[in-house]
Amino acid sequence: MRSRITLIVGALLLAAVAGGAWWFESVEPAPNAPSGAAGSAATTATSTASTSAYRVKVTRGGRVLATFGLAQLEGIGMKQVTVQGGTETGPALLDVLGAAGVESCSTVTILGSGARDSGRLEIAFADIGPDTVLDVAKRGTVKVAGPNIPRESRVRDITEIQVR
Repeated sequence: MRSRITLIVGALLLAAVAGGAWWFESVEPAPNAPSGAAGSAATTATSTASTSAYRVKVTRGGRVLATFGLAQLEGIGMKQVTVQGGTETGPALLDVLGAAGVESCSTVTILGSGARDSGRLEIAFADIGPDTVLDVAKRGTVKVAGPNIPRESRVRDITEIQVR
């Protein structure tokens, strides 16, 4: 009887450890967060440190016009919009471009890490409206969202905004 109980308890412990490992592997670290098993487990604990290193740069012709940390993006002004049934909150893309000194251009290419999407979206400047925002994600990064951007075309973990 005792060996049967030991076997059952051992199986339950093994299942709990395997389930915990699966959960930690399913949590994606923010860009610039430590990688590996220890990094995945530490992602939540180090989210502030990871987001302090997160940057979005605005470039034109390879020249950096501005670089924004998450706090600077939030300082531009937060806007809450309803897009395709969801609420998105972050600075308007036009306001971010304005803060970088961009008053007009023909196209805007948004580049991201490409971890969960194509990592690239090109938009005509004329198609960017006041409700196109850089939504601040729980991960401490931003993604582009707007009424003219289908959910499957969104770019997450944005690293660069190129203007032409």
